[in-house]
Amino acid sequence: MLRKWAVFAIAVFSLFGLSVVPAAAAGGDFAPPGCFGERYGILFGQGISVSCFPGEGYGYRVIAHCSTGSAFWYVVGDPVPYGFGPAVAECSGALLVPARVVAYRVDEI
Repeated sequence: MLRKWAVFAIAVFSLFGLSVVPAAAAGGDFAPPGCFGERYGILFGQGISVSCFPGEGYGYRVIAHCSTGSAFWYVVGDPVPYGFGPAVAECSGALLVPARVVAYRVDEI
């Protein structure tokens, strides 16, 4: 009987852990304070465009967290000086497995 309770507890704990992960990943949908992010579609993928108000550094860049199926990778956008347009990063996939932006972050340079 003890084994059954142990297996049941592990199953409930695993189910709880799987339900928490998507909620934690949803936190990447918001831009940091002073920045405005917008997602857009590209052929077989998705991109992120971020504009920020002037900060303490020279400029900023966006880093997109991309996924397609079970593959995950990062795409680093080009550095952009403050006041000269948005920083852009694009996740490109393939015909049958399009990529998407799961989350993103902004690095000050």
